Amino acid sequence: VDEALHKIDDHLPAKAKQAINQAQYLVHKTAQHAWKLVDEARTNGPRGALHYATAEYKHLMVINSTKLWVKLNHNSAFHSVAEWVTPTAANWSGKYNNLINDMSGKGYIVFGYLPLIPVDEFGEAIKVAKAKEKEHLSDHKSDSSSDSD
Repeated sequence: VDEALHKIDDHLPAKAKQAINQAQYLVHKTAQHAWKLVDEARTNGPRGALHYATAEYKHLMVINSTKLWVKLNHNSAFHSVAEWVTPTAANWSGKYNNLINDMSGKGYIVFGYLPLIPVDEFGEAIKVAKAKEKEHLSDHKSDSSSDSD
């Protein structure tokens, strides 16, 4: 089996090897999160497991939403619509978060299970992503200008 795997590995294109490595990484990370979720359920019960799952989902959404936002923001039509929609969405998200906090504070247990919208984290993540993008663009400009010298 090892010999066959080495032969296959020698003939696989780099893209296929990269795809296999990414798949293995995703399976490994998924298994880690699954074990952590089971551990949370054992330790803190269903509510702890739900809170862990919600926190992980929020983290994933912030990262992917930020990447999507930065890519879409290059489109001028999206950019002009976003300038109009963003303050409204932030306002409604704040109202939703306040409602959830108020109702939870009044003892309505069901509201404690609802996730809050991470408005501040989205804003911070977008600032960081924009800064990285500017740094990346300036690196490319300095590389191209030094090449032409």
